[in-house]
Amino acid sequence: MDLRTMKAQLKGVERTLLYTLYFRALDARSAHPIVGDAWAEDVLARVEHSPWKIRMAAGDRFLGILRARKIDDWTRAHLAAYPDTTVLHLGCGLDSRVFRLDPPPTVRWYDVDYPDVIALRRELYPERAGTETVPTSVTAPGWLERLPAGGPVLVVAEGLFMYLREGDIRRLLQQVAARYPTGQVVFDTLSPWMAATGRLFGFTLWPLADPRRLERWDARLHLIEEIPTIWSVEHVTGPLFRLAYRIRALREGMHLLRYRLGNADV
Repeated sequence: MDLRTMKAQLKGVERTLLYTLYFRALDARSAHPIVGDAWAEDVLARVEHSPWKIRMAAGDRFLGILRARKIDDWTRAHLAAYPDTTVLHLGCGLDSRVFRLDPPPTVRWYDVDYPDVIALRRELYPERAGTETVPTSVTAPGWLERLPAGGPVLVVAEGLFMYLREGDIRRLLQQVAARYPTGQVVFDTLSPWMAATGRLFGFTLWPLADPRRLERWDARLHLIEEIPTIWSVEHVTGPLFRLAYRIRALREGMHLLRYRLGNADV
């Protein structure tokens, strides 16, 4: 890879992608990686950033790493069962998911994010057959209609929905359901108390107290699975972190959710 450092013109919530990239780089250096992102360290080295700022956030790395691992597992299983699926990787950031999972050429994979993020991504990652980048906010009108419809779909929204407004999330999922008859939707969410804690630090975050609420938004959405983002305390290294995440209320402040889309068992 070309290791020339680049200017990262990122603002607001876009900057959070550097934290998750750093978490995956730390994981890749460990003796027993959880995600095993072979791209993360080189990509991070090429992006101009403030090392001390992202290191200050490293205490949350297990949330990010375990979240990524479970979503990787769900995505891998879906692609194995439905190799003709369309993947909508929403808020993809600088995640190497499509490269580390290496889906077959029958998969149509779309990495979707803000134009500044996609421009940076195009500089950092090579082109890949079957993969396209879509430079847009996921809440912008019209972008989904420009993609091919039909067939099974997998919607991946990691670390995204909590930063959106509920009406925008509902509208987006209804649009997806109208264009793709079957598939799955996976994302992570915050409990109300965790979102309230975020407000103390200036973050306006969307909470979800009842995952069944999405089923009431649209009859085509069916909850399959709900697990804590810290789904395995045993993967957490460091006695203080492991002790903290054994506290049920803290461990269940964030959840991973998986929904079936449509009436078929996909």
